[in-house]
Amino acid sequence: MRAANTVVTTLGAAAGIGPADDGESFGPHVLRHTFGTDRVRGRGDATAPVDVVLVAELMGHADLKTTRRYTLPSEADKTRALEVLTIDR
Repeated sequence: MRAANTVVTTLGAAAGIGPADDGESFGPHVLRHTFGTDRVRGRGDATAPVDVVLVAELMGHADLKTTRRYTLPSEADKTRALEVLTIDR
């Protein structure tokens, strides 16, 4: 795992990829987080949202609580979800 971490971190630095929004350094864990979040949200290379149970299976998680930690919504995600609500005027 250390070799993979070194390769991913080095390639990220060479590409100018900095820390994640939460300050975590770029590395394999950030890639896993992005993979899970993009599947659940239907963004990135995912064309539509994928059921969180399937995402848990794809990520090798036995417990949905683990997948939840990877896919927690950001404040922007929450705002977008509320913006599409119908408002009775």
